[in-house]
Amino acid sequence: VIKGGRAESHSASTSLPDLEYLKAINSVGPPQDPQLLFLLMTQYANANRQGEGAEFFSARLKEFEPKLTPVQKSLYLGIIGLLRAQHAASLPVLRRYSYVKETMAILKQAKLLSGGEVFVVNWIAGIVHTEIPGFFGQRKAAREELTWCVDNIDKAPNTGWLREVYYHLAKLAHSE
Repeated sequence: VIKGGRAESHSASTSLPDLEYLKAINSVGPPQDPQLLFLLMTQYANANRQGEGAEFFSARLKEFEPKLTPVQKSLYLGIIGLLRAQHAASLPVLRRYSYVKETMAILKQAKLLSGGEVFVVNWIAGIVHTEIPGFFGQRKAAREELTWCVDNIDKAPNTGWLREVYYHLAKLAHSE
């Protein structure tokens, strides 16, 4: 953009039109198709804006909560948990431990609301529990969540979600 005879770069929001488009769609109300939540989650992760994404989904959860079913709430919480987990490494070291503990509590709440029967919630919990440091004691939970995903692939949005499940199960097996 040229202003006053000099070039100016586009703002960060205009340089990511897919992210902005999906934010707009997800801001109107809870989407009928949960894939729209996952697409936006992926856009935030790909743009390395996980902290912003966690804030966006937290605000939407708060705004839409009266309209959401327990399963819908569990999806929002799962997405918030995943984005927070991905964002944790960018925090100061002294803040990380409590941040990860809070994130694990969010994921636990997501699993409770889902009744442990929503593929994406188990998938997110398994991935996050695999990736957090071992001293948090979540390896067994990760294995159970990921194994549940393999056993319940019929509940997945599509079979492509198993790729990450198998990768993280291999990571767990390798770390033993």
